[in-house]
Amino acid sequence: MSALLTRPEAGSPLSGSPQEPDPAPRGSSEAANVAVGAASALAVLLCSLSVHGVIEGWSWLTPLFFAVLVPLAATAAARRFRVPQPLVPVSGMAVLACTLTWLFASSSSFLGFLPGPGTLARADALLSEARTVILTEVTPVQPLPGILFLCCAGIGLVAVLTDTLAATLRMPATAGLGLFAVLMLPAVLKPESLGTGYFLLAGAGYVVLLAAGARREQHGPGTRVPRPWLARATAVSASSLALALLLPAVLPGFSGGAFPEGTRFNFFSGSTGLNPVVSLGSDLRQPQSAGRITYATSSTDPVYLRSTTLEDFSGSRWGPDIRAAERREGVSTMSPDASTLPGGGRSTPVVTRISSRTYSSPWLLAPYYPLGVTGAEGNWSWDPKTMTVLDDSSDSASPQDYQVLSVSPELTPEELARLPEADSGSVDAVFTDLPADLPGNIRDAAAEAVKDASTPYAKAMAIQGYLRGPQFSYSLEAPVEGGYDGNGMSVLSEFLERKAGYCVHFAAAMAVMARQEGIPSRMALGYAPGQSTGNTPDGTGPNGEPLREFEVDSADAHAWPELYFEGAGWVRFEPTPSRGSVPVYAREPLAPADATIRDDEDPRLPGTPAAAPALPQEAPLEPETVLEPGDAGGTAWLGALLGALAAAAAVLTPWAMRRRRAARRRHAAADGRTGPVWDELADLGIDYGYPGRTSDTPRTYADRLAQEAGLSPRAEEALNRIRSSFEVEAYAGAGRGAPAPAPVWADLETVQEELRRGTGFLGRLHARFLPPSLALRFRHG
Repeated sequence: MSALLTRPEAGSPLSGSPQEPDPAPRGSSEAANVAVGAASALAVLLCSLSVHGVIEGWSWLTPLFFAVLVPLAATAAARRFRVPQPLVPVSGMAVLACTLTWLFASSSSFLGFLPGPGTLARADALLSEARTVILTEVTPVQPLPGILFLCCAGIGLVAVLTDTLAATLRMPATAGLGLFAVLMLPAVLKPESLGTGYFLLAGAGYVVLLAAGARREQHGPGTRVPRPWLARATAVSASSLALALLLPAVLPGFSGGAFPEGTRFNFFSGSTGLNPVVSLGSDLRQPQSAGRITYATSSTDPVYLRSTTLEDFSGSRWGPDIRAAERREGVSTMSPDASTLPGGGRSTPVVTRISSRTYSSPWLLAPYYPLGVTGAEGNWSWDPKTMTVLDDSSDSASPQDYQVLSVSPELTPEELARLPEADSGSVDAVFTDLPADLPGNIRDAAAEAVKDASTPYAKAMAIQGYLRGPQFSYSLEAPVEGGYDGNGMSVLSEFLERKAGYCVHFAAAMAVMARQEGIPSRMALGYAPGQSTGNTPDGTGPNGEPLREFEVDSADAHAWPELYFEGAGWVRFEPTPSRGSVPVYAREPLAPADATIRDDEDPRLPGTPAAAPALPQEAPLEPETVLEPGDAGGTAWLGALLGALAAAAAVLTPWAMRRRRAARRRHAAADGRTGPVWDELADLGIDYGYPGRTSDTPRTYADRLAQEAGLSPRAEEALNRIRSSFEVEAYAGAGRGAPAPAPVWADLETVQEELRRGTGFLGRLHARFLPPSLALRFRHG
């Protein structure tokens, strides 16, 4: 509501005083701008603390500190010296470029900080390093120079944007968009999402920024923010933060924390980008699947679409080795290596047509073992040791329609059982190496699993059976809640202790345990076979077989181990219970009719019994969902009830705040004062759609309200009594012989009742439960 509708203070146009308020000194105005700029820097830095956990350790914070403060110091100086407004952010970005040059490319610049001819080349190298890390590492990534450069450049630009909106353009509320962008980094990438603590720090930074802007804009430079404003700001901020933190705990679909798993922000909804391990767990935990991919194949067995492999298990974190020096150009014909060709030469050719409009990854999806790819757009190369296909010049986000010729091995348990241990020179050491400090429980688990098995195949089957046994359970949430989501030997050790995880943990466990028993191994990532669409596309396979169409999406993201057998090449196994399809050669003998098996039990689906009856091994595949045991039934009803109560509380809060304000004013009016009555009248006008104007006096506003609201003569008389009494109190002042105004709260109730009658049902609901006067009064103090 306009300040002219409230009681005027000395020096205002309505006070009758001939004196005008003194303009604020220039120094105090500049100080207010500096305060807003400092608040912008503080807010960005507080939001940036949440990057901890995306990047390992805290070494990134020091360069980020300079990347934020130095450019904002430049924009503050530009405003101080009256640089034209459009040039203020330009100066900030120029200084940011100099700061990044000083931090990351001083040796290839002029004077150590001015960009030179070699600076762009250095930046390109840093970005290439960052891209490799993003493709090959799981969070938290190592603080390598490329990652630090990318972090400082991105958040530095956000800092300049935030400062421009808050300090230069005087829009501090809109500046929150930049802070929101910073928070999206951990919200999307961290397994536990943002977290309550970092959310509170970010919220505090934003509140400080709003307070600094309000002090400058609403109350004049050099003045203190009034206590009522601080109280309202604190109440609104605290209520908002409390709702943001408490509602997820009671609404179905949340599992605790700020932006928790299954509800986190996902900018790639509708697309699939399977970066190895980094996003696989996040893809599976999304509440809705995304990124539909279809493929039509001539294979009679389910087809796994393979993206890439992880083979280096020697360190604390695992990732695929691009092996750029060994890759071969051109994928139309991929010459097979006799040592890696599956089935020892006994295999069936398969044609698979793959179509996607949303898949976004530099790794090309293909069934194993690919012999050639046609129709794929991009500059593809392939690794002869892993047969992965990579486009290292782009993310290959464009729609793709291509065909893969591959071979499917013809393997039998009897043939695999006769194979000897692999020779030491059959595969590279990267497929057999293990760290010297391999945790003891991994060695113990391997020994417990294989027991007295003697051949490589018997050991592999024993390890697969051990992981699919009843002591292990499939869970998407247990690794997040237990803090062992990701990769590395420490994660694998914790998984074998907790015995709960998802495909990445099961596949890695089998690969490492197989190496411990002398079997070369690697972990493949891609998609399980998915669901049949029922379509039969035109075309046939190499031998005239009909094509069958299937579809996969982010819920089918999967990891599985591949073990090497001398004479049979790389062979797929499936240790993850209830996922994918166990190959014929890797299936246990059929159980007796009264026994139970676990091959097709799916603990993620509601209503699954603890011990299901035996099912055929060819049971239909189930998509990977995010439901855990106990999500249904009474817990869901309790969550829904608590959520409804919380929503009701959120709706009733504005109503309660408005009633409390009116009660305070009525109590104040009981002392004979009319100011609180007039304030309440002004708020009622806002609530029912008749707000005041800046140019209004009490008389002009009362006349317009009576006319626009169509007040009856009785209500108009009551309104005029309130207005007249307020004018006497506001303009005559104490000690000037003016008669004391009579209490007029009853007149206010008369006007209020008339306003209600003249407003429709929805308007009355809006005025009562979401009164606009709360927001406008908050805005104007």
